[in-house]
Amino acid sequence: MSHVPWLEKYRPRSLNDVVGNGTTMNRLRSIAKYGNVPNMIIAGPPGTGKTTSIHCLALDLLGEKLYKSAVLELNASDSRGIDVVRNKIKMFAQQKN
Repeated sequence: MSHVPWLEKYRPRSLNDVVGNGTTMNRLRSIAKYGNVPNMIIAGPPGTGKTTSIHCLALDLLGEKLYKSAVLELNASDSRGIDVVRNKIKMFAQQKN
């Protein structure tokens, strides 16, 4: 039996499952519906749903199959500096799906 952390087990998988700022969620749903993704900076205190909302946006836009190969998650607290750009991001961007 696989042990999945509680957070991952119950994390929303669609923007329709996210409860929060109505204005922001409506904007993200519109982005998912029309596929026109602008540049965004997501800011706020820890635990407010930033990562979950963006994961849901990506899942709604791409679907489960493409999501796994098209999304690279980096934590700016851990992954920063020129080496990250030269190695992780560059290699990810050069992948052919």
